[in-house]
Amino acid sequence: MKIKFWGTRGSLPQALNNGDVVAIIGDLLNEAEKRGLSSPSSIKTALDRGELSSPLSYGGNTTCTEVSHGEHSLFVDMGSGLREAGTFHMPNGVKEFHIFLTHMHWDHVMGLPFFVPVHVPGYTIKIYHVHRNGPEAVKINFNGVNFPLTFEQLGGKIEFIQLKLYEAVQVGDMKVTPFVLDHPGGSFGFRIDAGGKSCAIGVDGEFKRMTREELGKDLPYYQNLDLLVFDAQYEIAELASRFDWGHCSPNIGVDLALRETIKTLVFTHHDPWATPAKLRRMYKAAIKHATSQLGTFKSEWEAAGQPSGPKLITAWDSLTIDLDKP
Repeated sequence: MKIKFWGTRGSLPQALNNGDVVAIIGDLLNEAEKRGLSSPSSIKTALDRGELSSPLSYGGNTTCTEVSHGEHSLFVDMGSGLREAGTFHMPNGVKEFHIFLTHMHWDHVMGLPFFVPVHVPGYTIKIYHVHRNGPEAVKINFNGVNFPLTFEQLGGKIEFIQLKLYEAVQVGDMKVTPFVLDHPGGSFGFRIDAGGKSCAIGVDGEFKRMTREELGKDLPYYQNLDLLVFDAQYEIAELASRFDWGHCSPNIGVDLALRETIKTLVFTHHDPWATPAKLRRMYKAAIKHATSQLGTFKSEWEAAGQPSGPKLITAWDSLTIDLDKP
C-alpha cells in the first residue's frame, strides 16, 4: 500500500513569494556552510542524497491524498492538489477515478474544476460522500458563475455514491470504511485496508474525543493501524483560541498513536500561514512529547516490534510513503 500526498495545506492554498524563496535559499546555504559545502555541485549532491534540510518547501496545495494498492488507487479529498494528480495519471491510461470526500468545505473540493478528466469524454469520476448534500455541494462549482462551465457541459462523467457510516466499500482490493471525525458541520475519516496493511485519513478532525470510551464506535478505526494521516494544523498553544474550528495539533496525535500503537503518524493539513520554520518547530515538539510519554506504553511498543514508538512524519506535497517497505 502506498500513500501519496498531492496537497498538504488546509483552509487555503499557499503560494511561495519571492521572500519565501530567498529565506529557503538562505537556510539552505547556512546549513551547507556548516557542513563544509561550498560549491554548487556539492550542495546539489547533498540535496539529492537528502543530507540537507528536506523538504525545502512543504508545498502549497490544499488537501488531496492518494492511496494505492496493486493496480488501483483512490483519492481522499479533491483540494487544489487534485489538479496535479490528474495530469500525472492521464498519460498512464487511467480512465476511472475514485474520490472520497471527508466533507464539503471549499479547500477540500476546489481542485475538481481544474481536474482535467472531468472535461474529457471517456473519463469517469466516482465521488463517494457521507453528507447527503454531497452532489449539491460539488455541482455548485459548475453553475456557470463560480466556474465558466455548467455541470451539464462537462465532458467527463461524474457519478455520486452515497456512503453509510461504518459500512465498507471496495475499490479494487482496498476496503474503505467511513467513520466520524470531530468537525463543525460534520467530517468523516476513512480507514483503508488492503494486502495486510492499513491506513486511515483523519482530516479535518479536532479530536476532541480522546479516550477510548469517548471515541466509542470510532475507536476500532484507529486500532492496529500502520499509518494515520492526522490533522495537525495548529501548535498546541494555539488550540485554546481555535476551539471548535475542527483542527488539531501534533501532540494530541502523538498521544493517540502511543495509546493505540499506530506505527506511523503523518502530520498534515498545515495552516496556510505556517512557515517551514514553524512546521519544523512543531515536528520537534512532537518528537520531544513522544519521547517523554513513550515509557508509559513501553511494553505495548516492544510487543509490536517497534520499541522506539511511532514514526513521526510531517507531510509535504509529493511525499510518497510505501507501507510495504521498511
